[in-house]
Amino acid sequence: MINHVVSWGLRPELDRAATIERIRTLLTGLVGVVPSIRTLRVVDNVAYPDKNHEVAVVATFDDLAGLDEYQVHPQHQAAAAEIRELVASRAAIDWQD
Repeated sequence: MINHVVSWGLRPELDRAATIERIRTLLTGLVGVVPSIRTLRVVDNVAYPDKNHEVAVVATFDDLAGLDEYQVHPQHQAAAAEIRELVASRAAIDWQD
């Protein structure tokens, strides 16, 4: 199983709650559209706001091929393009269980 986590720091001039909800809508809308997604959650930070990113996606895939399928899927590409307009920073990690 491949675990995929991406976290973002939001643009400070945007409304935090509305921006997180938009990111959640964009990404959870991919479930059932991108066949390789096994699980996907969008979570928002509740601790250390001066140090942590505000929001993250936590997803799982059967294998690297499934993650690759997700990355290049047109619907994911469209969601990622919109998310890039909402965020100031990004970090990611992928690992295998």
